[in-house]
Amino acid sequence: MPEVNKKLAEIDERTKRLEAEIFGTGTEILALPLVKRKKGRRPKLEPAELLHRRDQLTNWMEQNWPYLSVALRKVNNSQGAVTAINTAKKRMPGVFQPPFYNDPEKHKDALLRFLQSGRFHGNPRNLAGAMAGLPELSWKRSFDVCAKRPCKLPLAIEAYWDYLRRCFFDRWQELRQVKTEDQARAVMAKSRTHDPAYVYLKEQSGNILEWFNAGDPSKVVLNRRQGGYRE
Repeated sequence: MPEVNKKLAEIDERTKRLEAEIFGTGTEILALPLVKRKKGRRPKLEPAELLHRRDQLTNWMEQNWPYLSVALRKVNNSQGAVTAINTAKKRMPGVFQPPFYNDPEKHKDALLRFLQSGRFHGNPRNLAGAMAGLPELSWKRSFDVCAKRPCKLPLAIEAYWDYLRRCFFDRWQELRQVKTEDQARAVMAKSRTHDPAYVYLKEQSGNILEWFNAGDPSKVVLNRRQGGYRE
């Protein structure tokens, strides 16, 4: 029964995220703030649409982050950046995605400039925010607008491994060594942070270790026959 409950919890989490991606709804997910339109010229891209695009990209990128987190760190030219995005699309396609997803080749120069700008920090949400406004906005303008209204989506299960590596390095190191869920709970209890993502993972009794390991890049193996990647 514990194993069944774990699988049901994971299915429920993925269902919520898929509903948010397709319908723009969810329990806590895509409640976009009402924005009063100022007098004057109509914006090239409405803020509400920009934030919706950002959340769509965030959802897709985080589900692919075990692969993308490594691939994008190795990029040194625009074509390499596009190849990483296209490989992720084959590995786990998204639905109802914004223009950047549909034609990354067209935006390869903006993608590389952002990756080299010092604003990436290995954070998929920063990347999603910068790319969401293309082509109507520059990546800088898109990033700045999205940064003022942070994404409210809970982290994808596949993104916790890298999130802890970036933000809670000591806990990340310890979790890589544990073998049981009881040990994982003990590790997570060491930090009394109010960080929402950390607290949410800590509350997933019975799933902490499984969710953490779901984002481990070493579990992403090149599948040459299919020309893509699998876990």
